[in-house]
Amino acid sequence: MAPRVAVQLDTKIVGKPSRAKILVVDDNPSKLAALEAVLEPLTHEVVTARSGREALRLLLRQDFALILLDVKMAEMDGFETAALIRQRRVSEHTPIIFLTAFEQAELDMARGYSLGAVDFIFSPVVPEVLRAKATVFVDLYQKAEEIRDLYAAAQESSRSKSEFLNMAAHELRTPLSVVSGYLAMLAEGSLGKAPDAWRMPLEMMTAKAGELNRIVDDLLLASRMDVGWLPEQMHVLDLREVLDSARQRAEPRAQLLEADVRTEGEEEPVLVEADPLHLGRILDNLINNALTYCSAKPVVTLALAAGELATVEVRDNGVGIAEDKREAVFERFVRLDDSSIGPVPGTGLGLYISRELARRHGGHLELSDSRPGDGSTFRLRLPLARANGNRAGGASGKSHPRLHVHQPG
Repeated sequence: MAPRVAVQLDTKIVGKPSRAKILVVDDNPSKLAALEAVLEPLTHEVVTARSGREALRLLLRQDFALILLDVKMAEMDGFETAALIRQRRVSEHTPIIFLTAFEQAELDMARGYSLGAVDFIFSPVVPEVLRAKATVFVDLYQKAEEIRDLYAAAQESSRSKSEFLNMAAHELRTPLSVVSGYLAMLAEGSLGKAPDAWRMPLEMMTAKAGELNRIVDDLLLASRMDVGWLPEQMHVLDLREVLDSARQRAEPRAQLLEADVRTEGEEEPVLVEADPLHLGRILDNLINNALTYCSAKPVVTLALAAGELATVEVRDNGVGIAEDKREAVFERFVRLDDSSIGPVPGTGLGLYISRELARRHGGHLELSDSRPGDGSTFRLRLPLARANGNRAGGASGKSHPRLHVHQPG
């Protein structure tokens, strides 16, 4: 286990969770007081607002780990308030739990989830349930805050920055694995049959745990690249099989989105010397971006060609990227949110990591074509393996193992 290190950040100690703030919004003073009393044992700061407008003013000045928002309010109801909260950049990702009467739950839940709600609490409120749910989201907020603080503290030195990111990711991986394991056991019924009411919260928490695991993976890989420590296992691979494996990995998500992910191009082997995990990660990042940044039914084409270099193009029909932002997307922690698709989760490290991995293979990744509203084309170029000399592959007499690409992790 990595040692625990405390780093001075102005007046804040990294590694010691800060006292989080929870915003409770309700136009009924007695309900506000009751909710405040229920949350008091958590020792976090509870801030109250008696209207949606007051909540919006508070969100402009303060950062909250969680918002508890009553659905039925006279001046501006909870749904209208949530829609305005999501329109403001400072609060677009703040978790919202709606408070609603049980008899209206079905209608309220459908509308609430469409506005980005993370959960619901039904009246009458069960104190233990409210405290348990609040604790989950506050813990996630504090973990994300720790990562941000570690990164800020380590910027003085590229090497120390990488070491701290590496430590933070390792420290997070163990509790995340435990949380993911118990969620899987609950979902599978290993701990007993879960009530039907748990199904949606379990699915949501499993998805959020998956997002955190991907963030940890990105931080680990970025820190290792910074210090030049990136193990590689180079093999001669047929790019046709690499593309087909990437397409298969994307298939479950493509089916959910009713997307079309296809491959086209060379019929003869196109051999490159590469690490299959790293090459797979580049393609996974490009395909996932193509599926994410799309407001219509996604169509993604993986096109392969061979000349002096092997070339893979990933084309999509997505929202596109403006001319002045084409290079910015390859920088660290850059994410381009688009109003047509809403906020996009992630670290903003995917394309930075992909370009670095391409460079380490002697290749290059570029955004070759993109126009707002008319899709994008990313082009990956890689040197051909020496055995590609006559384009038939294997003419040198050297045998090449059949490609097997593992899911990047």
